[in-house]
Amino acid sequence: MNAPGPPRDPSDGDMPPGDAPISARRFERRMNCGEVANPYGSAFWFCYLANTALMIAVSILFRYADFVIGYLGGTEQDLGLIVGIGMIGAILMRVVQGVGIDHYGPRTVWLICLLLFIASTCWHLLIGSVDGPSIYLARALFATSVAGCFGASLTYISLKVPPQRVAEMVGTLGTSGFVGLAIGPAIGDLFFSSETITRGEINRMFVAAAVMGCVSFVCAAAATRGQTRRERRRRPP
Repeated sequence: MNAPGPPRDPSDGDMPPGDAPISARRFERRMNCGEVANPYGSAFWFCYLANTALMIAVSILFRYADFVIGYLGGTEQDLGLIVGIGMIGAILMRVVQGVGIDHYGPRTVWLICLLLFIASTCWHLLIGSVDGPSIYLARALFATSVAGCFGASLTYISLKVPPQRVAEMVGTLGTSGFVGLAIGPAIGDLFFSSETITRGEINRMFVAAAVMGCVSFVCAAAATRGQTRRERRRRPP
């Protein structure tokens, strides 16, 4: 009688048992992220809250034009350049974040990007002019950190759940963005009650975004608590 075959990858379909071993890399990644049978556990909801809080923070800053044009006295061209350069940073982040996640794990990348997000919003409190590189660098750091946060959170949740439910969980997690979009702009509008944009109103907007970033950091740390760091592998030549 033949001995039972090794564990198999569920994605191998109808292959006979024992014909192919489970992918060692995929198995290791899922075990390191603590894959569970019930995906709707506390880790998922902490992840959901983390993304919601971050999206609230981002949408609070939808009044960014009031900061650049209304307070700093910049033009629409200045605003376009500042936001455009920031988006270049976000695109570059998409290029390198996969390598970072493979080397250091989604938890490390996620938490570092949240710290950078908080730093970028606080940096804006020190900016008093559209002239010079400061506002461009702050905006680029802002956009880069947001891209890193969402990329790492989606990677983490996709590795944690059973493979046959990845699409379901990623789609459910994606609704957190809509919740944040519904709440954030209303909060941002509360800070601008007068016709003239003041420094106090601008500061309250950025401080509120930083506070929500801190909430997101706490929730992300709770969601990924206990994740083990994967052993670093040498990249093939």
